[in-house]
Amino acid sequence: MLSVNPTMLPRLDELEDDLVARRQHALAQGPQGEVEGTELTLTFLRSKTVSYVVRRR
Repeated sequence: MLSVNPTMLPRLDELEDDLVARRQHALAQGPQGEVEGTELTLTFLRSKTVSYVVRRR
């Protein structure tokens, strides 16, 4: 399991914003595989961020 470095949380937010934009683009123009891959990556990224926040409490 990968651990999250607290100093990287702002970068994770940037990555999430980029992935959301890429997903929107893929929904409009890209192949279905790109949409699914982007959604999978978003799910993993969000779970890592949430698990870090929960552990910090």
